[in-house]
Amino acid sequence: MYIFEAEMNNKKVKLYTNFPLKNAAGALLKTLNAVSKKTDIFNPTFALNYGWARYFLSKRTDKNSSYYVVQTADYRNNPMQLRSDDCTDALVIQNMQVDTNTKAKVVKPEPTLFCDTVLVLKEAMNSPDVYMNRTEPSKNGDSGWYFGLLNDENEDKHEPDEMIALPTSELMKFRGEALRVLQMPVGTLAVFHDNEMTALVDKDDNPLEFTTADDRKRSIAAKAAAEAAAKAEEGKAEG
Repeated sequence: MYIFEAEMNNKKVKLYTNFPLKNAAGALLKTLNAVSKKTDIFNPTFALNYGWARYFLSKRTDKNSSYYVVQTADYRNNPMQLRSDDCTDALVIQNMQVDTNTKAKVVKPEPTLFCDTVLVLKEAMNSPDVYMNRTEPSKNGDSGWYFGLLNDENEDKHEPDEMIALPTSELMKFRGEALRVLQMPVGTLAVFHDNEMTALVDKDDNPLEFTTADDRKRSIAAKAAAEAAAKAEEGKAEG
């Protein structure tokens, strides 16, 4: 478990993750600190919508001192009712969305919350080849996203009972990679094969750049190699 700490209004705030998500955790703590200068974030009713996720602060007491833990919704179980001290999922998804927006050169991302709905074709949930397309939201709480079958010959013939409106957090259960496009603008279309994005285009069908699974593997390998080299150099220095 990794612990990130910050002081806000003379109070200690801790944030827990299972991975060393230093940049994402730092950005969130920086935002909380900025908000704390304008409102009472230590009020039990405080909640912060940040990116796709929602965050809270929970007071804890350790011996004779007290501190606050950053909590987020429990996205894998019941995010509308349950909270978790583990911010890993929320921050990983934050990184995924920032990476997609940056790579695609999106000037103004369009927010989508974990509780906003995506319209899903039930048949597509277990299909290997699917797409996500964003249109103008029809009402508050609607993300505008549609999750359907790629090359669907019956696309205009589906009955209402063949569709289901789900919170976007449910995508974690059957197509986690789809979460990375949720902040993309209206008109965006993304194609997926299994749990890998294979194409991304804007409203004018212009192809957009995105980080592929192979790109991420190479990045992880390069980072691991750099860390190993740094440790080796430290060993030489100590010897």
